[in-house]
Amino acid sequence: MSFERLWLLPLAGLPLAWAAWRWRSSLRRGALILKALALASILLALAAPSVTVQETKMALAVLADTSASLSPQDLERASGLATRIEGSRGRHWAQVIPFAAATRAPGPGERAKGWKLQPTGGEAGRGTNLEAAIREGMAQLPAGLVPRLALISDGHENQGSAARAAWQARQLGIPIDTFALAGRRRPELRLESASLPAVAFTGEQFPIDVTLHSPRSAAAVVEIAAGGKVLGTSQVTLERGLNQVRVHARLATPGAIDLAGAIRAPELGEVRFAQALTLRRPKVLFLTKDPPGAEVHLSKVLEAAQFELVLAPAGPPENLADFQILVLNNWDLEAVPPAGKAQVEGFVKQGGGLLVIGGENNVYVEHKQAQAEDPLERALPARLAPPRTPEGTCVVLILDKSSSMEGRKIELARMAAIGVIENLRPIDQVGVLIFDNSFHWAVPIRKAEDRSLIKRMVAGVMPDGGTQIAPALQEAYRRIVPTRAVYKHVVLLTDGISEEGDSLTLARDAAASRVTISTVGLGQDVNRAYLEKVALFAKGKAYFMVDPSGL
Repeated sequence: MSFERLWLLPLAGLPLAWAAWRWRSSLRRGALILKALALASILLALAAPSVTVQETKMALAVLADTSASLSPQDLERASGLATRIEGSRGRHWAQVIPFAAATRAPGPGERAKGWKLQPTGGEAGRGTNLEAAIREGMAQLPAGLVPRLALISDGHENQGSAARAAWQARQLGIPIDTFALAGRRRPELRLESASLPAVAFTGEQFPIDVTLHSPRSAAAVVEIAAGGKVLGTSQVTLERGLNQVRVHARLATPGAIDLAGAIRAPELGEVRFAQALTLRRPKVLFLTKDPPGAEVHLSKVLEAAQFELVLAPAGPPENLADFQILVLNNWDLEAVPPAGKAQVEGFVKQGGGLLVIGGENNVYVEHKQAQAEDPLERALPARLAPPRTPEGTCVVLILDKSSSMEGRKIELARMAAIGVIENLRPIDQVGVLIFDNSFHWAVPIRKAEDRSLIKRMVAGVMPDGGTQIAPALQEAYRRIVPTRAVYKHVVLLTDGISEEGDSLTLARDAAASRVTISTVGLGQDVNRAYLEKVALFAKGKAYFMVDPSGL
């Protein structure tokens, strides 16, 4: 026992002396004894007595290194040590603290049925700070217990000072036990540099350039990971000396992410690199003159490809720097002011993408070819030059209405002809020629403006008579040649049961006159060889149908 105010001890005897002096004259000797003892106890308490009791209960902090410098075998050994220490702690206090560049809380799968330590991911896993681990371990030890630290590591620190932390622990009387791990073998490869863009766009393939030195030729594997997940690997061949290695990566999730890489050669070891990367969704400025909602399918495709779509039907903004792609949909390029054209050209020169989708609002200037290119034309890969003639396509449909076409065949012929008519434009021309032993025009060649009337006339064709294909082909060819049209096309719908006549000679003449002929064989008993020859010689195509699904 010791006293903080030792000088008060002599005063503790005064109450006892006073009680002895009053003993004979006191009638209440019991009360006198209590008063004397109370005063003596107060004086003893003021002297601040203390008793030192030796404690044998221990507090142990187990510091487990989980940095990238450890091999899987090292982590397995560290896990076994941590498990055995915790399992044999008894009444003592013990806690396992994983660390790398800093200490961390155990992961979800590290503590189930014993310790299964996992490497620390990201940038934190590429550092080993023994000083920070020892300091944190000392701070975690509870007061009143015998303190102790256990350090499990390969000792390859690249941050802090373990010697400084050990000196501080010695000053505090905290011993440190160490368990040495082998660590990874020092690689013979030497990383000189690694570079990748600081900013990239989602869905974009960006390059990663690595420069490293190899002592000899070897095959190696380059592995790229992001956010702890492997994106892919590439096989490369290293030569002796400096090597320039380029790989590519693509990410789809915007935001900031840690991109890490590793180059491994079986006999030369492994080197790693890491860099933070910011991913942004590319922005598309969509200028359209189509009715609202007409671009819904294209916009959904762009959004599914991680593009951010901005619709601007009124016109382009003054600043295009925030966008990566400019889409001009059905936009009158001639109506764009000179300043706007120069702005688009500057946008393309700085790396922006330009997509032009033609439509009815595009205007073709007849005599502009002789003039100098304006800035917008220079930005396009080709000149816009639609056909100069106002004519469209001329189509002549030849329908076989012979008695052999009765039933399913004539029905298929009507449906096929109506399908062609429905896809014509008002500027196109169409004629319907029907034949059996003879031929006549159900619809003479005319503009396809009233398609409903033309389809009703086709629907009224009834089968009857024999089959003479050659005269009908000759008549269609004779009438279509003088028409003014960009494309001239004849479609023959028949079962092909007829004398060939001079059809093949006519087909060759049609091809020479830029008139194409396609044949449609209906039913199962068609003259297939004949129809294929006609289409081949006239540079058309041959089709064969037995039911409406082939339309």
